[in-house]
Amino acid sequence: MRSRPLKRNKSQKSEVRSQKSEARKILASYLLNLASLFILCCFLLPVSSYAMPWSWDMFNQPSHKAQENNPPDMPEGTVSNKGKDMHAKERSNAATIQKPIAPSYESLARGKVMYDTYCAICHGESGRGDGTVGKKYVPPTDLTSEYVQRKPDGDIYYTITYGGLAIMPVYGDAIIPEDRWHLVNYIKHVIGVSERNK
Repeated sequence: MRSRPLKRNKSQKSEVRSQKSEARKILASYLLNLASLFILCCFLLPVSSYAMPWSWDMFNQPSHKAQENNPPDMPEGTVSNKGKDMHAKERSNAATIQKPIAPSYESLARGKVMYDTYCAICHGESGRGDGTVGKKYVPPTDLTSEYVQRKPDGDIYYTITYGGLAIMPVYGDAIIPEDRWHLVNYIKHVIGVSERNK
């Protein structure tokens, strides 16, 4: 004799559906956890290993970082390898500085090189303040003028070293002291003389 299939009522059917739904949720959660573990093992762990302490050993080693501290002060009495500088705290004191380099042919030739490099762009080749920058912006002092040519050599040296009263920049950090004196000689004995000869 054949057995008849059991008829289930509605409550039993809904219970079976909820059990299947619950089983699907558990399976989905299991698969999601498995995928997360796979991603963690394959991608994130190797990348995070670079952030482990051993990857920063060379970066955080006990060493002096560049420009971390100010350089040590020069020992007192040390003479610069760029020549002995003539210090004058005020322009009025600069007038008394005696020029240590005579205006020889070599000095004037070196002065011309320095003038062409640092000064001609503003003051012009003739020293009249008609250089490229002088034409474009505020014209600089005319070096051929009686005002400049009558200045003491130390005053001109001071101006080259510490800059002018208004627009001339400081050149004490760019031109060594000896070359500044060559410039003074060139301004006084070439630019000034050529103007007087005219």
